[in-house]
Amino acid sequence: MVLGNAPVSARAHSPHITPEALAEALGVHPLVAAILIARGYDTPARARAFLDPDHYPPTSPFALPDMERAVAVLREAIAQKAPICVWGDFDVDGQTATSVLLLSLRALGAEAFFYIPSRQEHGHGLHEAGLRAVHAQGARVVLTCDCGVSDFEAVQFANQLGLRVVITDHHDPVREGDALRLPEAEAVVNPKRLEADHPLVHLPGVGVAYKLAEALLGAEDAAPLLDLVALGIVADVAWQQGETRYLLQRGLAQLRRSQRVGLQALARSAGVALSSANEDTIGFQLGPRLNAAGRLSTADRAVVLLTTRDEVEAEAIASELEQLNLQRRQLQSAIEQEALAMMQRDPALAQAPVVVLDAPHWHVGLIGTAASALVARLGKPVILISAPPGQVARASARSIEGVDIHAAIAAQAHLLEECGGHPMAAGFTIRSERIPAFREAVAAHVAEQLRARPSAAQETFPVAWRDVGLALAEQLEQLAPFGAGNPRPLLRTEGLQMVRAEPLGAEGRHRALFLRDAAGAINRALWWRSADAPLPDPKDAITLVFTLRREVFNARAQAQIVVHALIFDGQQSLGEPAPALNAQFLISDLRKVPDRYAALRRLLEAHGAHAVQVCSVAERPADLPPALAWRTRAQLQPCALLVVWDAPPGPREFAAMVRRAEPQHVVLLCAEDNVDEPQSVIAHVLGMIKVATRRGDALDDPEVIARMAARINQREDTVRAVIRWHQGEARQREVLRYLLAETRAYRRYVCEAPAEEVLRLP
Repeated sequence: MVLGNAPVSARAHSPHITPEALAEALGVHPLVAAILIARGYDTPARARAFLDPDHYPPTSPFALPDMERAVAVLREAIAQKAPICVWGDFDVDGQTATSVLLLSLRALGAEAFFYIPSRQEHGHGLHEAGLRAVHAQGARVVLTCDCGVSDFEAVQFANQLGLRVVITDHHDPVREGDALRLPEAEAVVNPKRLEADHPLVHLPGVGVAYKLAEALLGAEDAAPLLDLVALGIVADVAWQQGETRYLLQRGLAQLRRSQRVGLQALARSAGVALSSANEDTIGFQLGPRLNAAGRLSTADRAVVLLTTRDEVEAEAIASELEQLNLQRRQLQSAIEQEALAMMQRDPALAQAPVVVLDAPHWHVGLIGTAASALVARLGKPVILISAPPGQVARASARSIEGVDIHAAIAAQAHLLEECGGHPMAAGFTIRSERIPAFREAVAAHVAEQLRARPSAAQETFPVAWRDVGLALAEQLEQLAPFGAGNPRPLLRTEGLQMVRAEPLGAEGRHRALFLRDAAGAINRALWWRSADAPLPDPKDAITLVFTLRREVFNARAQAQIVVHALIFDGQQSLGEPAPALNAQFLISDLRKVPDRYAALRRLLEAHGAHAVQVCSVAERPADLPPALAWRTRAQLQPCALLVVWDAPPGPREFAAMVRRAEPQHVVLLCAEDNVDEPQSVIAHVLGMIKVATRRGDALDDPEVIARMAARINQREDTVRAVIRWHQGEARQREVLRYLLAETRAYRRYVCEAPAEEVLRLP
């Protein structure tokens, strides 16, 4: 990567306003104004429309091609009571688009149901078997979302069945010369049919579905659906400019106040608060759980979760998704590690302009998410192929800004069976024997794209080291939400010197650098996966390129500096994306030691009993030093070293434990030794209810619930379910069953998954 002062986009700007003047007009920091100007928002009006959705003029949904025709067909079907099938897709974009259309149609009194194909069995889009099935269910109209624009034969088959097909999609249409080839449907609503600079052109599938909802319901009545739109936009890594950014800004606001019982249950399961949700909450917590349904099971459950009004059903499905997500993380991590090992064994694979790897046993539902993770780590396009022996191989591709991976893949159509996608992501099928030829050809095409594109260097903005802190981080957050099309800005400080470096994370894979400027100001920067990178000499002059963000840890806001590049002594070391690790503490993994008590005694000898705190509900061994604190998670106090003795019941409880202890060092010394059987848990909670009643404690008091849950190492929701069941809510017994199944799965995950994965706390 080249670092310098090239603009972040290819568009050249000749601003007629200085950062100082724009800052004064908007009431923002001059650095924020400089970033706005560099990104093309170089007038107060443009900048206000970017920063504040109240200043953005929304585009009519009827600006989309065929929108009027789509609305007419659907209104006619509703008037005639003709059943409508919403045909969706299995990723989060497809799930949320399906949910938006289903809720909109039902609000208008339509007879509507949905169908989502199996990722493993059918792949994306319309197919004959599914069309026969929905026709047999009585459908007379098929309304697609996030798919359909290239399903020519399937649409023709639907026509033969007498089905009327309305397509809403955002994937690239097929081109024949300079013209687009479209299926013979009643309507094809696709923003890619618009000119390249149209404000709607970057809408994802859920964005197109929402504009149809606006056309059907009106803007005011469609607005409550924006929480679902935000989920789909972030999860699909949509280009956050124009209408897409506007919908995301409004969608995040709607998500923070959402009363949708499915989203509330999903957030509780993930251990996050919807009231403070942002793009990271969706990208790292909510989105992966929804995606796990379509990748390892069926996406139908996610759609039911997003559309149900039944709290018990929502809790049950959220628990299912939690277990699937734990499984997904383990399997995906294995694919990523194997892919990295392949590149280590054969450096030519890593040096190519696009990484193309294949394996016979990779789970086809997880190669896409693994490819995304590798793109973030490698900074180049990645294509992963699942190629079981004797079967057609299936592939998922993810790209970087400036490389149209779909175009690169489509150019090799003579080697492929099928292909579809958009510039940032694509999928295809290929015969295994053709993979070597494809690897060579697609690399040549990507290399040509890289040569032809304008400089892709991301602009860096100079900033004084003394100004790098929480106040500046909070100013920069005005530019959020960040993502594709609006990356978190890179800052640059020159003339620094290193004071010291400290290891961070499991096995010291990361570092914390303490850097000082000429005036003596010292800040701490996180350098991910840097254990093997060379460190500067204390006398070296360092140029640091970094990101700055506001983070909340232990209920306190702080500035987080993350190294993007470290330049010294004529060399440059690039940083890697954050591994979503709470690296404010060191991690020691002792889960596999043969004797836990012996390991604990060695820790006490090394650190001193006064510095150690053990979190456990087990009986304290009598032979341990009196100075050693042995506490439940509700009793924890700040300490230097926290020993996790019992596997926690869930990520929210694990995070609360760490926040309460504020440790400098976390030791995983846990084993899966809890019995999460309903009868046992009920008996324990009923006993605590008796004690609480005698003491006069209110059973709806959050502090009482927290103490009870900590005493038996269970979730607070589990205790609440038992209390409600005891009070006569019979359905809570089913909720309890699902919660305990989720707890068992989480404890198993804590005891088996890599330490960094386990400590990826919400």
